[in-house]
Amino acid sequence: MDNSSDEQLVLKIQAGDMQAFELLFWRYKDRVIAAVYAIVRNRQDALEISQECFIRVYKNIHKFQPETKFFPWVYRIAYNLSVDRYRRRRTAKEVEFDNDFQKNFASADIHQPQSLGANPDRVYARAELREQIHSAMGMLSEKHRAIIVLREVDGLTYEEIAQTLEIQVGTVMSRLHHARRNLQRALKGYLDCEDIPEIEEEG
Repeated sequence: MDNSSDEQLVLKIQAGDMQAFELLFWRYKDRVIAAVYAIVRNRQDALEISQECFIRVYKNIHKFQPETKFFPWVYRIAYNLSVDRYRRRRTAKEVEFDNDFQKNFASADIHQPQSLGANPDRVYARAELREQIHSAMGMLSEKHRAIIVLREVDGLTYEEIAQTLEIQVGTVMSRLHHARRNLQRALKGYLDCEDIPEIEEEG
C-alpha cells in the first residue's frame, strides 16, 4: 500500500506517473461520489459528474498549488459541476430514495450530520429516520447541502470550506447556521433534540 501524501502523489502525476493518479482516484472516489450525490440527488448523475470531475482533475493537475489541500481542490471542481447539473434539472421530479446507492457508494451516515443532537444508537436503529434525513437534505438549497456535507461529513474547517467554495469565512458560518436550522425544522418530530447547536468557535 502506498502511504504517500496527496501532495507527493500530485508531484508524481505531474511527472507523468499514471499509477499515482489511480491511487488518488481510489483514495477519494467514494467521498466525491457521496458529496456530489448530496447535491444532485440522482445516482446516475452523481456517477457521471464524479467521472467528469476526475477527468478535469487529471487535465488540470498542473495547476494544483502545493500549499493547497488536495480534497478541497477536487471538491471545488465537483461542486461546480454538481451545481450546474442540479440547476439544469431542479424542475425535474425528485428521484426516489436509492438504498442501493447508499449501500454501495456511501457510508451509512453520509447524509446524517453529526450536530443534530440525536442519539447515534437510536438513529442507526431507525431506517425511517434515515429516510427522513435524506428527504430533509433534499429540501435544502444546493448551497446548504454542500456546506452541511463539507462540515459535518468531511469535517473541513471553516477556512477550508471558504477556500473550497470561494466564499468568506463569515459566509460559511452564516450559511452553516441557517442550514442546520432548516434541517431541524424539516426533521421536527423525528429527532429528540432541543435545538441544533449554535455555531461553535474553532480553536
